[in-house]
Amino acid sequence: MKNIYVLLAGESTSQFGNNLFDIAIMWYLYRLTDNSTTIGLISGTFNALVVLNVLTGYLADRFPKTKVMMTIDGLQAILMGVATYLYYGFALNIWTLVGVAFIAKILGTVFDPAENALIPQIVPTDQLQRVNSMNQGVKVCAQLVGMLAGGSLVAFVSLADFVLINGLTFLVSLGCIVIVHKRVGHAEQVSVEQVQTRDWYAGLAYVYHNPMLRTLILLAVIVNMVIGPVLGLNIIWTRGTLHASAVVYSLAQALFIIGVVAGSILINFVKTTFKTKLLLALTTMTVAVTFMVLTRSIGTTLIAMMVIGMAGGFVNVSLFTLIQLKTPGELLGRVNGAMMSCTNISMPIGIALGGVITRYVGIATVFIIGSAITLVALLAMSRVTLNEA
Repeated sequence: MKNIYVLLAGESTSQFGNNLFDIAIMWYLYRLTDNSTTIGLISGTFNALVVLNVLTGYLADRFPKTKVMMTIDGLQAILMGVATYLYYGFALNIWTLVGVAFIAKILGTVFDPAENALIPQIVPTDQLQRVNSMNQGVKVCAQLVGMLAGGSLVAFVSLADFVLINGLTFLVSLGCIVIVHKRVGHAEQVSVEQVQTRDWYAGLAYVYHNPMLRTLILLAVIVNMVIGPVLGLNIIWTRGTLHASAVVYSLAQALFIIGVVAGSILINFVKTTFKTKLLLALTTMTVAVTFMVLTRSIGTTLIAMMVIGMAGGFVNVSLFTLIQLKTPGELLGRVNGAMMSCTNISMPIGIALGGVITRYVGIATVFIIGSAITLVALLAMSRVTLNEA
């Protein structure tokens, strides 16, 4: 377990730096363009890069995972160093801004499948759920701290300083992975040499031919599409429906993140099957969204956002753990990549669809539609048999 603690220490540091970087990029992008359409297109393109996980998951199976992660952290640190030099040299324009962010996002799509595939190799099987909950909790906490720090400092600190800090956090992460590599690198190399790595699309094929994984990923897609509008369009609900302040909006977003952390912790105390945990999470999410819409008050909205976050934490930890347990090691990188591509792209799609529908039926109806879809997924899930043995 010492290896996972070292890995999480590096991961939390780089996550903090990444969130500082993301906030600074969007702030300066708005200052440079003052154009919502341009910002929307660029942000949408960044989010769409998650589909590359289908390809980058292959690298996690083809090469030792710690080597892949060290390479990516090294490249990220170099990229941030170059960007710091450019931005301190006043070469700050939309091309250098978007170009650096674009490359950083692509590199990030290589790192994540490798990390998710590494965890089952360095953690005992009976500890996977606990470690996955720790991993998610650490990431979300780092995201929350990064968001708060970035929002507080972005008006006073230059973009070059943010980028420099991000580069330093990647060096810390690199150092932690080097430590893990020295401990498990030989075993990884032997494991890779013993496996005949098949085509890059083998993960998609495996998911397609595995009814359980196919069901789980479909479930994750549905849940993310439902959560998408609640998160992405919460500003419309807060300002347009509740007529509340920006403070309430920020508090709602923060409570959602806190809920994810709480859900990631609480799942370890719920001693039941994965299927029951998923059904419990979906039921809770449906009730929370419906209650929020029916009451239309600030207090219930804040409570609902936290509860929805808790349910999301339950779903994510359960899915990742079950997939790690049921996927052959030589395919884990590609299966994780397929899952991340499908589930992560579904959230911005849900936000986009919700935004279009809101224009015609209102935000409350969009939330109710999402709640109804979750209920349908709940009923379908109750009829599916999951081979958890």
